[in-house]
Amino acid sequence: MVPTLLEQDYPDFEVVVVDDCSYDGTEWYLTELKLQYAKLKTSRILQETDFPNALAITIGIRAATKEWLIFLNPLCRVKDKEWLKSFAEAFEPETEAVFGFVKYANANGSMKKFIKYENFDSFILYGSARYLGLPMPISDMNIAYKREQFLDRRGFAAVLDSPFSENELYLNKISTRKNSAYILNPSAAVSFDGEMDWYDGMNFKKKQLLLKKKFTVGQSVFLWINTISRLVFDASMIALLIISPLRLWVAAIWLFKIIHELVWGIVGMKRLGEKKLFPGLILLRSVHPLFNGILSLNQIFTGQKRKWK
Repeated sequence: MVPTLLEQDYPDFEVVVVDDCSYDGTEWYLTELKLQYAKLKTSRILQETDFPNALAITIGIRAATKEWLIFLNPLCRVKDKEWLKSFAEAFEPETEAVFGFVKYANANGSMKKFIKYENFDSFILYGSARYLGLPMPISDMNIAYKREQFLDRRGFAAVLDSPFSENELYLNKISTRKNSAYILNPSAAVSFDGEMDWYDGMNFKKKQLLLKKKFTVGQSVFLWINTISRLVFDASMIALLIISPLRLWVAAIWLFKIIHELVWGIVGMKRLGEKKLFPGLILLRSVHPLFNGILSLNQIFTGQKRKWK
């Protein structure tokens, strides 16, 4: 991934890589790349800490010199040399937080499709919440904010009560309707090429649920209204199909809702460059509240505590 980033068709940028306690030859690989590319900067962490993710990000930010910071995972892949140019189109003077899309089409594992569906659905939902003044982070990948504002706000000082998702929590704290942007451009999206088996999928879901616990009251109310309204609508349609003499009208209303979701889903797929989401996305939206409820109960009763990195 690093060579592709270093060859982006953009006038002024740099790539900062933080080697977080790796012993797999990464240090030597980066040293060789630095001899070829003047735009590459590297830092290395030699010892684990209580907040490894926050430390690595902060070191990278302090090593950077440009106005905007874009964050990627080592398992992310950019499409071509135009990615940075497409992403930078969202950098307006009044903008402080930018959310890009992450595609899971190239991931591997049994949970690949589930995460792919949920990620797309969440991006559309959270993006729409921005118009109510409630922008929400989906991932710590393909996101951006300004360096000076981060340092002026004392970095992660306000979110270090959580041992995970520091970047998402920081974005959530600073984002408003006026200063945030969700990028609907397939050229600005990145692909995640890692494993998504059952274990990885469950960790992904648990992390998302823990992150939502840090949301504001307004964000939580928005998500609860969205979930409950979907459950109530579907339950009402099923009940009316059984007891109402106007079954055809009920079926027509339900069918209209499904077609409406399909149309907007197809529009979203084209705008984000995602493919092959239906009919799986419709099925996910039906079982998603139940699945989240089971995982939430599991988190409560097992009391598992994990440091997310």
